Amino acid sequence: MVSTSKRVQSIVEIFALKGIKNIVFSPGSRNAPITISLTSDKRFNCISIVDERSAGFFALGKALALNEPVVLCCTSGSASLNYASAISEAFYQNIPLLILTTDRPPEWINHGEGQAINQIDLYKNSVHSSFNLPIGEQEEDIWFTQRSVNEAIINASSNNSPVQINIPFREPLYDTIEKTSFIPNTFSVLETEKSISLESISTLANIFNHSKRIIILCGQMNPNKQLNYIINEISNAPNVVVLTESTANLDGYKLFPCIDRIITSFTTENLADFEPELLITIGGAIVSKKVKHFLRKVKKLTHWSIQNNEKIEDTYQHLSLKIPVEPNLFFRTLFTKINFETESNYYNNWLERHLITTGNHEDTLRKIEWSDLKAFDIIYNTLPDFCNLHLGNSSPIRYIQLFNQIGTINYYSNRGVSGIDGSTSTAIGFSTENEKLNVLISGDLSFMYDINAFWNNYLPANFRVILINNSGGGIFRIIPGPSSTPALENFFEVGNNANIEAISKGHDLNYYKANSALEIEQNLEAFYEEQDNKRPAVLEVFTPKEINASVLKQYFETLF
Repeated sequence: MVSTSKRVQSIVEIFALKGIKNIVFSPGSRNAPITISLTSDKRFNCISIVDERSAGFFALGKALALNEPVVLCCTSGSASLNYASAISEAFYQNIPLLILTTDRPPEWINHGEGQAINQIDLYKNSVHSSFNLPIGEQEEDIWFTQRSVNEAIINASSNNSPVQINIPFREPLYDTIEKTSFIPNTFSVLETEKSISLESISTLANIFNHSKRIIILCGQMNPNKQLNYIINEISNAPNVVVLTESTANLDGYKLFPCIDRIITSFTTENLADFEPELLITIGGAIVSKKVKHFLRKVKKLTHWSIQNNEKIEDTYQHLSLKIPVEPNLFFRTLFTKINFETESNYYNNWLERHLITTGNHEDTLRKIEWSDLKAFDIIYNTLPDFCNLHLGNSSPIRYIQLFNQIGTINYYSNRGVSGIDGSTSTAIGFSTENEKLNVLISGDLSFMYDINAFWNNYLPANFRVILINNSGGGIFRIIPGPSSTPALENFFEVGNNANIEAISKGHDLNYYKANSALEIEQNLEAFYEEQDNKRPAVLEVFTPKEINASVLKQYFETLF
């Protein structure tokens, strides 16, 4: 059975012809015509998640794992507003989503009818484009619908971005007919690879080879073996320093992870030895505030941003050139013209600091008392090979940057907007499309904020949560400002009194807890092996909020 609406039939058939497969619904009435048609069609994988906010992040995780557009579909009104957080994250992280917001008839918008808000351009600041479909079923309406849906899919796929399709419906909503043969019009855009002219690459290579101090700063990216290889080759140049973060998913013995560890050891006397002349940035968000402040203070700096998208971001206040190609293509083209005999001590300057701070890091971790940092040390050293590590925002993503990259592990985090509101849902959505063990390290507030992530029928057995319970908002004792105000405990660091054990068991999750280094070590092996029981698991790690910040402060003081 399908909806009687030819507009809906057009949408369904175009989705199928364009290879759209995964649909995440949230229950409602206004989206009934689409729900009936898509769920009765075996060409689509349809699931239902009640909470629209969780559904949005769940779809985002799926799209991230699949590297293809995933469809979100909800009823009219406030339901659509609940997608906004996930859509903004997808926009800034360059993840393709197709958002179908079903709507009331236009004559009833803002005229007292229930769930009849203005949904046109609802997400205009967080999507590549928006389409408002006609409500009629005449020949021109069907042509307009087909044209719009084709364009929406192309925009989402080609630009790796969310796109809204707003679809108004009049009642009746549940009328159906037997499925008939229906072939809509489709069109495509020929995908071509952008390139750099020989003249341009020669000019860039000349600047590169005459620069004695070059930093290649790598932000958030999906794993890419070809890029990893060419970056490691370029890192052999003595004038090149490659700085990476965990979510860059790059690994190599000459790359420098743990940016904050190294920069903390700089002094005013030696700072000039580390300042670059040329900065090349690739990837998305950078976690480290220290490297941002460090680069912004360099007086004379040329910055090339290598980003294959339409965005222009001057994060370091020195932007000189935007090069809109894939980083892999840029570096492969540049590599053939690099002079690896350039005289420079730049790499060695950074290597010296890296070796010193790494030694001090290891010495300190052997001695520190039970705290967030000690817990992360144990977790880091016991992570299973070849797992996917998902990191919640605030403390977890920052702590993990203090540890070297593990080449067998892929790292993910919602760093597009860096909110705490959908980390669990995103990680679960990703896990449903990836057979590896997926481990999320979350703070207690982030876990509770997204507790509806477990309110669905699709929880995968390969999902684990390590919950760092430092009694809420530990980040506010670490960052400058909040810790010095009397409002800290009541308005910034809000204590979490939730019974995580009862909540976990209520969602049929296996539960473990640890109050010390010994307990966490004792529980981790069984925690990771829970896959045999076909249920996800939660390990709640209790740490003392009163000393976590002071332990971290002392840690940084030992790196000098």
